Amino acid sequence: MSWGNDYLQLLADRAADDFRGVKVDVLGERLVITKRTDIHCWTIFRIVDATRAAGIPEERVLSKVLIHFPEESPREPDVTILSEGTGDEPYSHEAVLAAMEIVSTEDDESDYAIKVRQYARFQVPTFVVVDPFKGQSTVLSRPSGESYASQVVHAYGETISLQLADGRTVDIPTKDFKRRSTMRG
Repeated sequence: MSWGNDYLQLLADRAADDFRGVKVDVLGERLVITKRTDIHCWTIFRIVDATRAAGIPEERVLSKVLIHFPEESPREPDVTILSEGTGDEPYSHEAVLAAMEIVSTEDDESDYAIKVRQYARFQVPTFVVVDPFKGQSTVLSRPSGESYASQVVHAYGETISLQLADGRTVDIPTKDFKRRSTMRG
């Protein structure tokens, strides 16, 4: 990472420690701070509950824990499923079977573009973007370059059937996912 990225990450870490109730991300050369909401939290709980119901041990399911990428900003996915046998922190992108993000703002460039490119570039097998504004979840799989070869959109109410790279399946029911109102109306 460059000096500028290191400095931004230091600022992000300090801001996250000093200001509770916000999410702090380094996106390119920007520091982005967004408010956490109850809907965001409930969605994380429902996804984690689904992974547990699928038999994924709690040691392999994380929320808001740093995942490291060489020469790039680390990420803290809202939910991460790690491969079996993954050691202790710090966690590498190579251990990630699936990363899931709940969109914090409408038309979220971070989750729909920046993180898609980074996760695909580093071969994270599955990336899920849950969007409470649109009432849908997008499952991206089969990373190729800076994008994913497969993209499946699920409306809220449908069950997402995640096929993990280790052969396991995690069914995530979205019928109880809550919507967020949009600023547009």
